[in-house]
Amino acid sequence: MMERMKTNMIKRIVSLLLAMLLLCGCALAETVTETAPAETSEAGFQPMYEVPGAPELTADGFLPEDGEDYYLVFDDENGEWAYIDDEMFIHIKRFNGVVERDRTLIWYETEVKVKPGIKFTTQHANPEAIGRRFMWAQDLATQLNSILAISDDFYGFRVYQKRTPGIIIQDGVVLADKGLKQPHWTLPTYDVMAYFPDGTMKTYLAGTIDAQTLINQGAVDSWTFGPVLLSEGEIGQQVLDKQFEYINPRMTLGMIEPNHFFIMTVEGRHSKSDGVGLIWVAEQMRDRGCVEALNLDGGNSIKLCFMGKILNSQRHYNEKNDRTVTSLLTLGTFPLDTLNLGE
Repeated sequence: MMERMKTNMIKRIVSLLLAMLLLCGCALAETVTETAPAETSEAGFQPMYEVPGAPELTADGFLPEDGEDYYLVFDDENGEWAYIDDEMFIHIKRFNGVVERDRTLIWYETEVKVKPGIKFTTQHANPEAIGRRFMWAQDLATQLNSILAISDDFYGFRVYQKRTPGIIIQDGVVLADKGLKQPHWTLPTYDVMAYFPDGTMKTYLAGTIDAQTLINQGAVDSWTFGPVLLSEGEIGQQVLDKQFEYINPRMTLGMIEPNHFFIMTVEGRHSKSDGVGLIWVAEQMRDRGCVEALNLDGGNSIKLCFMGKILNSQRHYNEKNDRTVTSLLTLGTFPLDTLNLGE
């Protein structure tokens, strides 16, 4: 009897010890699971495409502060351009291919990563009278010493034509607060993208927001064109409804995550690039990781300038239909007269 009691007692003790070990193991597993994202984040910023010859970058994707002032790639022949310093990463790649419906296409993918506080700025050819002066994009970009400059949301030209301006905020100042009650089915649709100080961008359908609400929410910039390509990672309904599937040159701006942006520039209307509809563009931006994206002014107005030089080549193919601009969306400055990039 005593032996049986001892045996049962031992079994209970062993069972209790096993249960305690199992609980400890579960707690350990939960701890490992919770800390895994931090370990993953230590890998740091991973560019979409390798930058040719680039030095080792910091975990945030920039040059070390105690290193070289900047790293520059300007390779027209191979379609590769880059600028990296201790607070900014810009990489542009040119692609050629045959896409949907056997369309021949030339397009450019621009990845941008910046430190908090560095942002895109709309620069006007005539700041005192917006829309009243037109310039070649490369001349305006050079005058501004811009590292990166792209065609924007057509706002200055709408002012020039006395059309509905849209919701426009620039550097915290409301320039216009007159949009549409609902999105157009022609361009521009008057959808809006806003930029906030924490480096986020957010898209809004026409009629769902006004300038004062955006200001109250902390927005410091907004652009009006459209349609919305991506909102919270989902392709915009107007795009899915195939309202904008006619082929055209395209310019888009999107956010992957705060302070990490993506621009797609698509050539068109010439013999080497047909142009494309917006479904393909939206899908590409989503596949590159964008969660918010807006279609900007397209057609012959699209301009992609780097270090004062225009990169998109349709001006060379279709010079008679090239267009001047009243403004550009710019990022960063550089003393361009110190460079010898050739013509």
